[in-house]
Amino acid sequence: MNDHAESAESADSADAGELAEWARLRDRLLERGRLPALPDGWSHQSAMLGAEGYEYGGDFIVSDLAPDGRSLQMVLVDVCGSGATAVPAAVQFAGALQSLIVAVPEEALLVTANTYLQRQPSDESIATAVQVVIDLATGQYRIRSAGHPPALRWDAEAQVWQVDNARGTALGVDEAPEVVASSGTLAPGEALLFYTDGVVESRSAGIDEGIAWLRSVARAAVLDRWEGAAARVVDQVDRGDDDRAVLIVRRDGI
Repeated sequence: MNDHAESAESADSADAGELAEWARLRDRLLERGRLPALPDGWSHQSAMLGAEGYEYGGDFIVSDLAPDGRSLQMVLVDVCGSGATAVPAAVQFAGALQSLIVAVPEEALLVTANTYLQRQPSDESIATAVQVVIDLATGQYRIRSAGHPPALRWDAEAQVWQVDNARGTALGVDEAPEVVASSGTLAPGEALLFYTDGVVESRSAGIDEGIAWLRSVARAAVLDRWEGAAARVVDQVDRGDDDRAVLIVRRDGI
């Protein structure tokens, strides 16, 4: 075998090994993001798409359903970076959040997650996150945001997506991040929609335009039918240089 052939074979082997490692990390991230089955009267759905050229990226979900089945906590996270470059950091952070979500009070979760990122050696240990806690018996919810795009709430009577007012600063940037919460109650037939900035941001449009676009597209998606709405929204997003994810949790209609 000549030197050229040996080099090509070595490169193919290295590429195969790298692809296998990314697949392993992807599987770990997906497993950690597996959503729990909800009691009757509630449903959830999610859809994700990696950046251009990647099948997966750094957006992920961590969730916890209380042992009594009454309280649901979910966190949608967007780590710094996109595509394969974001996967290792996402896997590590998802593992930490998975432990924290069952170990610390809900009101301390994002602040504790911020402390974790602050202690990482990389200057790029930064993420945005949105946390929601829902009382599945009453429909009452609380949303906390850390630098994440605003959540949307489906108004069943007006049949529009309203913009939530929870705001905050990204995790990993400051020792004391600002986390501004919002609260409300979902009536039967209403829902909350969470998404990452890859869904609404592009080089040609600002975030306000992107949110207006998402409200319109998501409205059409759910008026068509609720089942598969998250995937239909993601399918209409141009695949660019950022990952994108959509999460919908709904109190089903009577």
